[in-house]
Amino acid sequence: MKIILPLLLIFLSVPASAACRWVWTDHDNNIFTPAQRIQVCDSTLDLPALSPLPEIAPLQTPSLPSLPALPAIPPLGTTSCTTQRVYEFGRWVDKRVCR
Repeated sequence: MKIILPLLLIFLSVPASAACRWVWTDHDNNIFTPAQRIQVCDSTLDLPALSPLPEIAPLQTPSLPSLPALPAIPPLGTTSCTTQRVYEFGRWVDKRVCR
């Protein structure tokens, strides 16, 4: 019992980081086409996120297209990966998005 309680406290204090979330993405590096909202998950085993509330897409800033990534094996449960601009924390960043 003395060992179980500390282990239980340690287990419950570690935050879980696996989640699905909705993000805005600039799929074509064109500021004249609207950003699209897609679901991004940390793992293929995660449950889908709830449908988001309607929201106005963030303004896109002009930028150069990102360099193509070297071919890599996509994660399990996905078929392809591309580099796309994703709106995170108030700014556009390049991320690898797999589907």
